[in-house]
Amino acid sequence: MFFVVTTFLSYLTYTYEFQRVFDINIRRVLVLLDLRKENTLATWFSSMLFLMTGLAFVLLGWGSNFKNWQRFIFKLTAVGAVLLSADEVASIHETVGKWIQRALEDLITFLPIGGGGFVWVLLFAPIAIAGLIATVIALHQIVKFQRKAAIALWIAVLCLPAVFMFEILEWMLHSFQSEKLKILTCWEEMFELLGMYSLFICAVLIAGRHKL
Repeated sequence: MFFVVTTFLSYLTYTYEFQRVFDINIRRVLVLLDLRKENTLATWFSSMLFLMTGLAFVLLGWGSNFKNWQRFIFKLTAVGAVLLSADEVASIHETVGKWIQRALEDLITFLPIGGGGFVWVLLFAPIAIAGLIATVIALHQIVKFQRKAAIALWIAVLCLPAVFMFEILEWMLHSFQSEKLKILTCWEEMFELLGMYSLFICAVLIAGRHKL
């Protein structure tokens, strides 16, 4: 939650320049701890969380305690989480979105294209949601008798789809160019971090129970 708090503080202090405290510019420190910014400590932490989630699903996918179809889904989840870890620091989906926007802006004029490369949602969101549904189905069969793992799983189910909802809302409101609307990105990052952490905890609890 530390980086969630610093992200909201970074948003709230966007228009302020603090005086130095012990020769430290507080505003610049908050920017380094902002999940919305690229190449920051917060982004590194988020990327590591995705990577650890992928490694947790490696334990489930390459274990022998589950059915073949469950292990297959866990393997795909592990690969997906590792790819998302790389994307978190490389901003691949935003880059792809901006490229598609430039290539198709004359063809898809019915969409609120804007300038933020939001078109990536149309490509990656269906894949991500389908993958999440498959993972949840596979996990649900296992967490029936693990209360803590089940709670973590359902927190992930509530939080992760909300990330795309906020992204689409940002896309729809992008043309207004209002600074107040940027708080949506703070909520988006919060739900992403909380959802992925919950999925990680769920996988770790299952792995621990099965001694993987």
